[in-house]
Amino acid sequence: MSQSKVILLLLLFGFSLTANGQSKINPKDSVDIKNQIEGFYTWYFKLINDDRLNQDFNPGFVKRKDGMTELDFSGYKDGLRKYKFSEDFIQRKIREYRQCNDNLSKIPFDKFYHFEDLNDFESINCDFTNRYEWTGGMESKETARLLNLTFVDDKTILGHVNFTSYARPDGEATVTFKKIGKNWMADNFKLGR
Repeated sequence: MSQSKVILLLLLFGFSLTANGQSKINPKDSVDIKNQIEGFYTWYFKLINDDRLNQDFNPGFVKRKDGMTELDFSGYKDGLRKYKFSEDFIQRKIREYRQCNDNLSKIPFDKFYHFEDLNDFESINCDFTNRYEWTGGMESKETARLLNLTFVDDKTILGHVNFTSYARPDGEATVTFKKIGKNWMADNFKLGR
């Protein structure tokens, strides 16, 4: 795709080319990053709206071979890999569930399977299904839009994402993209208000 077509696409999508250092970001990379992060959030919101988030993405509760309980991260990792999150970031996110997994390892699956009350999950630090990890809070958002990119250096770009609910601003996130090989991979994110 020619550079002029890429710039035209950016303008059609209302993407800002005026951020600090923006001129150092290849227009094709800008489009790829925009599609990557907005694609992730579109998919994530669809899972929420279809009531499939806990089945298709969030870590699942499974029975270990010894009869105890543990978390299964296969859907979680697949979803993040699909939208080019770095392996290092995925492993850091999984480590955030360590206390939950440690607590689960002491609970027989047959007993855990009967947990229903939120207090049961909170008491073992496994209440992650009660909030939206990637947008914050307990209410779904309608859209996520990458507003601009900030060039940090040849290996780092910051993406600024705004969320909307009921056609009004409703939070934001800053996503750090790292150049790994030839690809820009999401390597960190921070929610804001």
